[in-house]
Amino acid sequence: MKETMIIISGWAHGPEAVQPMADALTGRYEISIRTGAEILHDRFIPEADCIITGSMGGLLAMELLPTSCRKLVLISSTARFCATPDYPFGTAERILKRMILQLQREPEAVLDEFFRNVHYPHRESRQAMEARQAGSQSLGELVAGLEYLLQADVRCRVPGIRIPVLLLHGEQDRIIPPGASRWLHAHLPDSTLEIIEDDGHALPAHHFAGVINRIEAFLD
Repeated sequence: MKETMIIISGWAHGPEAVQPMADALTGRYEISIRTGAEILHDRFIPEADCIITGSMGGLLAMELLPTSCRKLVLISSTARFCATPDYPFGTAERILKRMILQLQREPEAVLDEFFRNVHYPHRESRQAMEARQAGSQSLGELVAGLEYLLQADVRCRVPGIRIPVLLLHGEQDRIIPPGASRWLHAHLPDSTLEIIEDDGHALPAHHFAGVINRIEAFLD
């Protein structure tokens, strides 16, 4: 019987964004895909042996981690999305509040700017652009995600996550500073941290083989 795995996408990402990872890992695992929007709406993550996620999905995974989970992979993740005086590894609240207002008027412009930053220092490929357009989310889901990111803070939960955690982060991440994963590594009881110097937020999109190899080695 195969072990079970859930792969959760991040904000503004549909299932198509993580389908390549599911395809690469499906030989060993019984894999299901959930979007971050679905998990946020349900406030529930199904039982699974392993969870792979990142960004908003990483916050949700740490908040709602099922008791069955034995290994966790967090890609470009953080314990708190917005910066505070005691946690500088985040985005200013005013940026998210501005995005919420702009989504009402110019949703395409907001998403185009977001995905430019997601893929920095690379360009978004045509394949990635087609995938996100195919998996586009409703305005309500996008706003709900930003409102969650404005207030989400799982720092108090991190020391209680006592399963092995693999942390992958790009040094040039424009969405979540790499210091966020370094903070997680310092506070998680059992974690492995790998910083990829020449990449940003969208590690699986631009370092696919390397990311899959790191995940497979971690899960063995």
